[in-house]
Amino acid sequence: MASLYFVTGTDTEVGKTYCTAKTVERLRECGQRVGVYKPVASGCELRADGQRYSVDATTLWQAAGRPKNIDAVCPQRFIAAVSPPRSAAKEGAQVDTRRLRDGLAVWCDGEFDVVMIEGAGGLFSPISDDWLNVDLAIEMKRWSDQNGHSFELLLVAPDRLGVLHQVISTSRAAEAAGIPITGLILNRMDDSADDSTQTNADDLRRWCGIPMIASVQQADGPLVVISGANDGKSLEETSRETAGGVNFLNQTTIRR
Repeated sequence: MASLYFVTGTDTEVGKTYCTAKTVERLRECGQRVGVYKPVASGCELRADGQRYSVDATTLWQAAGRPKNIDAVCPQRFIAAVSPPRSAAKEGAQVDTRRLRDGLAVWCDGEFDVVMIEGAGGLFSPISDDWLNVDLAIEMKRWSDQNGHSFELLLVAPDRLGVLHQVISTSRAAEAAGIPITGLILNRMDDSADDSTQTNADDLRRWCGIPMIASVQQADGPLVVISGANDGKSLEETSRETAGGVNFLNQTTIRR
């Protein structure tokens, strides 16, 4: 059975793809077989051969060692750089809601230990005419539970002024929707950062009830995994996770 991680953000352009790709690379270094899935992408480049090129999907695919093919990684790709449903509408099309979820199954056939899934925009951004990203995450979790896979929701947030509100409000809204966030990655996006970067991590530990599992502490820098206790559980007690997944995600919980 695979360990599935749905990576979302507090907003668009907060470094989801970068952090997801770095996570993929780390898990592969730990010996994990990693699949990647981006259900839909907008803002794609239309190339001369008629192919639609998604920078985000290609970045994930390359980080994972190019498993399967790019169509399996991102089966729905649209041109306009707006939300996926608006981008599709500009082409006289629609995002196929069922295909968003069903495209995950090809990555859960026993070939991979871990599957990293990247949403589109923030957790409450539209991903189709019928669903927000949170709705897709709920559907994927339901499917995962039915098929014996574990499923976790991870949040990427920018390390800058305003992140406390963004993380706290997003995490509370996710919990109210019935799918709590289980891990936070704090991403430093700009080396000329504001003064809040000196205290954001500590303030999130004080105010937020989700684990901070990793951070990027300089723009385009390495992923720094935050070490923590394993809550006294043995690996046998967390057998639904791979060893790499346990080491990466099972950190000390941030207290409220």
